[in-house]
Amino acid sequence: MEQFELVPGRGIRRGHTDIFFGMPRAKLRNQLDWKPGGDSMWDDEDEYADAEGAEWLRLRFLDDKLCDIEVLRGKLVHDGIELRDTDMDTLRAELTRKGMALEKTEWLSEGHDCVDLQIVVASQDDIGEVGNEIAWVSTSSDFRVE
Repeated sequence: MEQFELVPGRGIRRGHTDIFFGMPRAKLRNQLDWKPGGDSMWDDEDEYADAEGAEWLRLRFLDDKLCDIEVLRGKLVHDGIELRDTDMDTLRAELTRKGMALEKTEWLSEGHDCVDLQIVVASQDDIGEVGNEIAWVSTSSDFRVE
């Protein structure tokens, strides 16, 4: 299972590999062993899948520089808090314990913003499926809440 560390405002880290905003697409493809032929409909995004074909990471680019990161599977941790491999109730409680909150998103069409971490978190319920488990966590170089 993939394991990441959130670096708020900068991106994520996978082991010793930084996946930070502004990095060139070619460098990330090389570091992450990208294989062409994913299900992406967009020229500006790369999807990464495991050996069974399950997508675990989606990266979007603007002018070939990383601008959006979506963690779809695996573990994503920040300051001891599991952000992706959990459920909304547990995540909300952990964030509250650290003085942070989840609020209905103002930035995307679904999910909940955690302004302190500059992320949007969506549960299965948020994306129209059944369940309180986290479906994805997204962060962006353009994260803004009015």
